[in-house]
Amino acid sequence: MNIYVDIGSSEDFKLTRALLIYGKNNYDSIPYRHPFVTLHEVFHDDSGARLGEGQLATPRALTELVTQLGKPLPIEILPERVLVRVPEMIVWWTPAISRPMFFSDRDSDEAVNELNAKMFPHPALVFKVYGTRLWVRALSENKRPARNAALFTAPYWNCYEDGNVCTGSMRIPRAKSIDALDSWEQSFFQSEFTHALGHQKSTRFPGGLLAMWNALAGKKRFPVRYLASAPQTLESFVTTNDHKLGYRRPVE
Repeated sequence: MNIYVDIGSSEDFKLTRALLIYGKNNYDSIPYRHPFVTLHEVFHDDSGARLGEGQLATPRALTELVTQLGKPLPIEILPERVLVRVPEMIVWWTPAISRPMFFSDRDSDEAVNELNAKMFPHPALVFKVYGTRLWVRALSENKRPARNAALFTAPYWNCYEDGNVCTGSMRIPRAKSIDALDSWEQSFFQSEFTHALGHQKSTRFPGGLLAMWNALAGKKRFPVRYLASAPQTLESFVTTNDHKLGYRRPVE
């Protein structure tokens, strides 16, 4: 049997090993058997290819195989602010700080024009990058969060309920390494936040986000009492596997 795969160049590959996956019976009864995987060497002779005797594939062996197939992680010194580093994902936190913000004047709102490019205090934040996508949550304490730390909705426009960021005018960093963390933060804050009327659930400030940022312009510290509960812990934020593209309702 010949199989053709487009890998961008012309190479000859030979089938050397095969994995067979065995599922459980179509009924749940005793004795119950979990699905398992066997690994077989492939032998080639005049009659074609044949499978050798199977060996039970342990979780460790499967993990090593997946690691070999994927792109290995570079050797990096992890800074204190990095919370999670795996091949597909980086999660880190950033302390409370003052930064300028830029707003899109789609509605010709004079209040938005007055806020554009001013300095604002921001709460401590947790960022998550998976591929080219970005999530952000807020922290009520200005310190490295523990796994059970409660997270809060990041008080910004352009964010969905699950913290996923609508990148819009963001310049997505090409690098997927620890060195790119600052670039992700700068891209997030240097992009335009779109003014959306009636969006108030992302903050507990009376009047919503626009009123809150108007009150905080030029201040030194972000009042965490204005943060709205996500509700979500750091552990659930990190371990969620819902990284598929799809429609998510904006935070209101």
